[in-house]
Amino acid sequence: MSIRAIRDRGAENRTHRERKEAYTASLESEVVQLRANEARLSQEAKTLYSEVTFLKILLTENGIAIPERPEVTHGGARGGNVEKEKTIALTIGQENKRKNRRKQIYVQQMPREPPTSPPQLITPPLSGSTGSGYTSSTFPDSSTICMGSLDPEIVGMDFVLTLESPCLPHIDVASPHSSSSDTDPPTSTGHALTVSACLFHHHPSPPGQRQLSPATWEVPHASIDQLLALSGSVPLQDGEVTPVQAWDYVRRQEQFTGLEAGRWESLKLSLTSLVQCHGFGGVIERSAFENAVFEAFIAVLTAALYWKKS
Repeated sequence: MSIRAIRDRGAENRTHRERKEAYTASLESEVVQLRANEARLSQEAKTLYSEVTFLKILLTENGIAIPERPEVTHGGARGGNVEKEKTIALTIGQENKRKNRRKQIYVQQMPREPPTSPPQLITPPLSGSTGSGYTSSTFPDSSTICMGSLDPEIVGMDFVLTLESPCLPHIDVASPHSSSSDTDPPTSTGHALTVSACLFHHHPSPPGQRQLSPATWEVPHASIDQLLALSGSVPLQDGEVTPVQAWDYVRRQEQFTGLEAGRWESLKLSLTSLVQCHGFGGVIERSAFENAVFEAFIAVLTAALYWKKS
């Protein structure tokens, strides 16, 4: 082996070690923060419980009957149906293209009212997914849909999950122990700060079997921003972009709301092909990422300039 090859391998080992140390430090920081939040919320809950108990005693001592808990409608008035927490349904799908058989977590937007049509599955069929049996006849022509007409939180979650899809086999790892007891220590995957790992934590199937499961599971809609914020704290080398950072960059483009859904799907596929995983979640080389985004938005910018001149 040449001296140069030895030096290159040594540099790679140092880079990997530095990544691992930074990743571990980031996880430790998150654990400390989560424990602090848990302690704070626990104390707040105890305080509120004490206040409620005191108020109940005060009402009873003054001969005032404790009222039943009122039902709240969507508009905030009493009576009617109780407003349920808005949730997002997730399912595992697989690309049906010959050159690409990757699986990923797909997002469905669950309606508040009983559905009169199938739920909106954000990614298929534009990217050719076979997930959940949805077909292109369920959806309007993608050329007539612009990103500004879609729920940005759902679009963002789908975008991040698509870019994290190459890492899905690294995340869904079975426990090395033969039993699936709750007391078994979790398997370290190095992907704890990814959005996909956080969502898989709520999957009804045990680790190692989730990619093969046809089950649909739900997560609170309000947790999306928290998951994206958590995943944005992944330590990086200079010149790299995580899927969450990629979404934050793209959504801030002035032409984003006018981008056609078809071009958006093409951009996602283009960026997914650029994803590399070094054992701690997928990243994209920054210059390649920015070039792909520029190519996707140049058509929107050109059209805007044309209409402005005319």
